[in-house]
Amino acid sequence: MKEITEKLHITKVHVEDAESLIPKLGGDVQVVSAPCWEAVAFAALMALRSFKRGTNHARTLGGELLLRLAGTLQIKDAIAQNGIKNGENYLVVFGTRERALEVLTELNLRERPMTDCREERLKTFLEKAALVEVL
Repeated sequence: MKEITEKLHITKVHVEDAESLIPKLGGDVQVVSAPCWEAVAFAALMALRSFKRGTNHARTLGGELLLRLAGTLQIKDAIAQNGIKNGENYLVVFGTRERALEVLTELNLRERPMTDCREERLKTFLEKAALVEVL
C-alpha cells in the first residue's frame, strides 16, 4: 500500500466480481482500473485539489477521480474507461492507513504487488489527468 498523503492511500487489488463491489463503493472509497499506480495517485491528488478549490466537476471525490483519470468530463465515458473491472484494479481510499486497511478487510480484497510505470508511458497519463483542469 502506498501512502500518497496522510489521508490518501492506494493499493493494487485483484477483483473477482466487480458487479458485487460497486454498491459498496462511494464516499471515501473508489476502485479504478488503470495501468499505473502513479497515474491513479496523480488523478486522486488533482481530485482532492479540485474539491478544495471548488472547481470539481463531479459530486463525489470518487467521481472526480474517474474524470481526472480518464481525462474527460463525461462520467459515463470515465466509468467505461477506468471504472472497476474484474481483474487487476487500484483501491483508492481518501482516508487514513487504518481506514484503508479496514476497507481491504470489509471488501475482502487482497493486495497485489505494485510496480512503477515507465516514465514515457506515465507522462501520457499525467497529461490526460491534467487536461480536465482546462476543459
